[in-house]
Amino acid sequence: MKVRKTVELAFLMGAGIVLQITESFLPISWILPGFKIGFANITGLFALQMYGISAMWLVNLGRVFLACLCQGTLFSVAFWISLAGSLLSMIGMSMAYKMKCFSIFGVSVMGAAMHSIGQVLMVTWIYQQYFMQLFLPVLLALSIVSGLCTGWLTQLLMKRWKGRNV
Repeated sequence: MKVRKTVELAFLMGAGIVLQITESFLPISWILPGFKIGFANITGLFALQMYGISAMWLVNLGRVFLACLCQGTLFSVAFWISLAGSLLSMIGMSMAYKMKCFSIFGVSVMGAAMHSIGQVLMVTWIYQQYFMQLFLPVLLALSIVSGLCTGWLTQLLMKRWKGRNV
C-alpha cells in the first residue's frame, strides 16, 4: 500500500505541475494583475482530503519547486511570491482541516484567501511598495470564488476517484 500511495502522490504532484504551468498561459489576469484561479491547488486539496496534512505539504511544495524549475523561475521573484502564498495557504488549510468544522469548500476558501495574503505580503516586502496591500480586499473577494471553484472541482475528482475500479 505504501508504494501505491507514493505513486498516487507523485501523480498528484505531476498533475499540479502541469496545471500550474498551463494556468500561467491563461489570460485571466485581466481581472486583477497576478490573479489566477488556482487550478494547481486542486492537487494539494485532493492530497489533503485523501491522505492528510503531510501529503498536502509534500505535493504542494514539490509542485511549486518543480514547476518553477521547469519554467526557469526557480529562486526568482515569481518563485518567492508563489512559495509565500503556498506556505501561508497550507498553514491555513492545515488549521481548517484539523478543526474538523469546515467542509472541503471552507478549507479551499481558507487556502485561497491565505494564498492571496501571502502573495501580497511577499510583494510588499520584496518591492517595499505598501500600496499593493490595497489590492487585498479585491483579492480576498476573488479568493472566495476561486476557493469555491477549486473545492467543487476537488469534490468531483474525489467522487470519481473513490468510484474507480481497482
